[in-house]
Amino acid sequence: ALPGTRCSTRPSRQRRLTGGGAYREASSREMHGLTARAPRGPARRALLPKSSRGLSSVAADWAFPVPVTFGAGRAAELPAKLRERGSNRPLLVADKGLSGTPVVGGLFDSLAAAGLQPRLFGEVDANPTDLNIVAGAAAYREHAADGLVAVGGGSGLDAGKSIAMVAGSGRSLDELEWTRPPVEEMSCPPLVLIPTTAGTGAEMDSAAMYTDTSRRVKFCVAHPGCTAQIHVIADPLLTLSLPPTLTAWTGMDAVTHAIEALSVDSYHPMCDGIALESLRLMHTWLPAAVADGSDVAARSHMLAASAMAAVAFQKGLGAVHGLSEPVGAVHNSQHGLTNAILLPHVLRANRAAIEPKMDLAATYLGLPPPPPGYATTDGGFERVAAWLDTLAEQLQIPATLAEIGISDETAEECAAKAVANPTGFTNPLPFDAEMYSGVFRAAVEGRDRGRLQ
Repeated sequence: ALPGTRCSTRPSRQRRLTGGGAYREASSREMHGLTARAPRGPARRALLPKSSRGLSSVAADWAFPVPVTFGAGRAAELPAKLRERGSNRPLLVADKGLSGTPVVGGLFDSLAAAGLQPRLFGEVDANPTDLNIVAGAAAYREHAADGLVAVGGGSGLDAGKSIAMVAGSGRSLDELEWTRPPVEEMSCPPLVLIPTTAGTGAEMDSAAMYTDTSRRVKFCVAHPGCTAQIHVIADPLLTLSLPPTLTAWTGMDAVTHAIEALSVDSYHPMCDGIALESLRLMHTWLPAAVADGSDVAARSHMLAASAMAAVAFQKGLGAVHGLSEPVGAVHNSQHGLTNAILLPHVLRANRAAIEPKMDLAATYLGLPPPPPGYATTDGGFERVAAWLDTLAEQLQIPATLAEIGISDETAEECAAKAVANPTGFTNPLPFDAEMYSGVFRAAVEGRDRGRLQ
């Protein structure tokens, strides 16, 4: 396994498909709801609430774990970043939903205006496939590209990374699969990753998921040579148009990443510290971003927190993701939303193993005692449970799987798939099919929420 990648905690190749449905994975067009070109200059600054305009002038450059150019308006530096790395003919990669929006249009125009010769490859599915990647690699070669820009949520970013690895190395996806020894000769082009959501954190390493269409399973490719070529531009202005529901759902994905990473029973104080600070930022700024999507301060802090949570889960994840991925495969439910519904149930199932970590989180976040209805305790677990319940209510997260159209008819099927899902192998307690089924049924019925204890 490759240390420091999103694949490194997954000792099996298989992942499950996700897709549509009432609470499905939304397309990028739906996620951003954009209908006009993004304003620039003074017009852009006029969008900023007075309370947030101070942050719009803050810029930061980070070198860990990959180079990051962070700050409002810093997407304007894209042409310069490419030129600095010797790229004049970049391939711009986005998914089908985002490729026709002003987010991608503005980036493409900025490259052309700077004298670069970009080409757009916007044929990526919401769940990137091997066929998308092969086509993207062909487009890269046809354009004689010398660099790649990937923009979007997890779909665009993962596809872009995969295309860069295949096109740059001339290797197949199978040869680059993360469980194989890294190919010795790897030439990955300069790669700029631009996230447009605050949830997946896919910009922070080379690991990239794709669907094998013939086997209908997901695989992961990664290579340290690709990681070395990554430069992230994190511009919160590109997230302003994300609607409240998807801001909440993707935000809760990041919350789940941080909680599960912190809970993993292994010694990694660096990841634990990053997870705690990520939670502190989201404790304050996720409700603010949902309440006012134009709040650039909130969007900025959430973009940072999402990236931090992704760094933290290099430790691993847990049973929330272990179960939510099969649920998404069977029911096509939206990933972050599914995580949010399952999280309180898995938290209580893990209680015996995570109380010390929850004490730490409650203290760091300064959480108050739980309200009436929760167990009386001096420890932090009930305070964290109450906070997560309150946050879910504030963000209008459905309380049960039943509310998003999922019954208990598939409890055993999803539980069996969860047991085989390596994402849950680092859960602090071993979960068998009976435990996963119990969590599933509790989430359908709404049992085990803190106030019902």
